[in-house]
Amino acid sequence: MKRVVILGSTGSIGRSAIEIIDQTGDDFEVSGLVAGKNIDELEKQLVMYPRSKFAVGYDDALNRLLARDGTLGKRAFGSGSSGIENLLRETQPDLVINALVGISGLLPTFTAFDLGCSVAIANKETLVTAGELITPQRAEHLIPVDSEHFSISRCLDGYRDEATEIVLTASGGPFYRRKYHELADVSVEDVLDHPTWKMGKKVSVDSAHLLNKGLEVIEAHWLFRFPYRSIKVLIHPQSIIHSIVRLRDGSFMAHLGPADMRLPIMSALYHPDIKEFPWRSLDFDELGTLELHPLDEARYPAFRAALAAAETGGTAPAVLNAADEVAVGAFLEGKIGFLTIVDWIEEALSAHRARKVLGVEDVLEADRWARDLLMRRHSEIGHT
Repeated sequence: MKRVVILGSTGSIGRSAIEIIDQTGDDFEVSGLVAGKNIDELEKQLVMYPRSKFAVGYDDALNRLLARDGTLGKRAFGSGSSGIENLLRETQPDLVINALVGISGLLPTFTAFDLGCSVAIANKETLVTAGELITPQRAEHLIPVDSEHFSISRCLDGYRDEATEIVLTASGGPFYRRKYHELADVSVEDVLDHPTWKMGKKVSVDSAHLLNKGLEVIEAHWLFRFPYRSIKVLIHPQSIIHSIVRLRDGSFMAHLGPADMRLPIMSALYHPDIKEFPWRSLDFDELGTLELHPLDEARYPAFRAALAAAETGGTAPAVLNAADEVAVGAFLEGKIGFLTIVDWIEEALSAHRARKVLGVEDVLEADRWARDLLMRRHSEIGHT
């Protein structure tokens, strides 16, 4: 039985992981759960797994949960980064599913490294901001959960030395058929209405302006050690081809599958084994029309900003990520328009002087710097 801790258990990835575990009988033991503010869902999960310990992202959320049910106190290991670290060190899991959103997922990943745990990494911010700190030894403990990186790992299995280029696909988001200047007044609901994937709000916003694909390019660089010039992106509206790998002889290998995050999550849970997928797979008649188009970077300035930060390196990706988190939060709260997200990202990157990343604290300091900069310059942020 594999002992699993789920970080971000109440989000879309976490709930899918629990759905899979419920289908598999005695293959897994849920040793720990971590949620942000959704204590209603967490409380249900703690009933489902009465032996599971837990931590919560925020003090007030933990206090509200314990006020409801004081008996949970003996299972609680605190809040914030320290609470998550306490939980991981107490439970000593075999596998950590890191589905936390944002920079909050960084320190738990490195705690898991210290403990020798495998990490099913759905928290892209770890690799985006601290990829330089992911040594080959640490990378061996990472199992990609993003659909594209899971797909690449499948294509590269047995062919790593023969592969010369990797290709990520992007649906193009909900606005692929629209001009960039037409998006100034789109609503939050419009942005969250992704055509093919069901995702959390933050990822959905990032996908709408393709920043998410830029972050995935950075992830792929650190996960698979390909130079940026050998990582390409193609627009594929159907979200059926998840990645393509070019081999030395000029041929390609593509990985196709349903637009269902349960597939890469299930793969991570059972890694390295491949199990039967109990949900709907692809039918051959769905493969009749598959489009692949070049990515027009001029239409996606957020994607360009991500690549520029990647090429700069050092603390630049951490600033990119922090500015995006702040801007997306402000957009979701109705404080700024959709296109202003990119403006704030570019503003923070322009003001930043990148430094080398020698440790996690360098990443966290760059993150704080970017947040402070935007909060000083834009009073509308408030407490985003």
